[in-house]
Amino acid sequence: MQNKEDEEELSNDKLIELSRVDYRLQPNDILLINFYSRELEEVEKYYPIFARPDNLLRLGNQNGGGNNGNGNNNNDPYMTGYNVDRDGKIEINSLGKVNAAGLTTTELKKQIEDLIRPDISDIGVSVKLSGIPFTIYGEVNNPGPQLVRQYDLNLLEAIARAGDLTINANRNHVLIMRQYPDGVKIHEVDVTGRKFIGSELFFIQPDDLIYVAPLKIRELGTGETAL
Repeated sequence: MQNKEDEEELSNDKLIELSRVDYRLQPNDILLINFYSRELEEVEKYYPIFARPDNLLRLGNQNGGGNNGNGNNNNDPYMTGYNVDRDGKIEINSLGKVNAAGLTTTELKKQIEDLIRPDISDIGVSVKLSGIPFTIYGEVNNPGPQLVRQYDLNLLEAIARAGDLTINANRNHVLIMRQYPDGVKIHEVDVTGRKFIGSELFFIQPDDLIYVAPLKIRELGTGETAL
């Protein structure tokens, strides 16, 4: 995050406006969806049987862990979440297939509420991603897949979670392979400057693939092992 000559406007103590982009759902995303109403019985039919709140609580208590018990995978999003299939749809009990791909979580929430409202006037729905999965490899100390349970994650945090960059990392050319509805784009980020902080690439998106290339010195077989 050097203050480079062509980035003087991003000097210390100057506010950098962040560019947040609403993520649009894609196939293979896993969603956590909850339904709310005055009467629990009114919304129970929209949950899969194994994922209904009373069943999760009962099963959790039987396993001795409750909803937050260790060793209990009843709350594992992979088991209880809603998967966006190849056609971009999720299947909700009593509603059937619902289009999800291309929508934000806010837009999907409204769509589900509109579908249920003829039956339940006071329906409330919450929709959120089960987390932010990404993979980082190359010149980092702990490469591999990661899953972060929070609403947003920036590139610097992702690098920190991988144990930081190695001494041989090419910090001027960090590559991000990002999925879009029509395909994949490869973006290049220079993390030695501050300019990228205000760009759309500052925040990681689900299923991003981050590659940190080595410096030429590493390709020549020198670097840490040089005499």
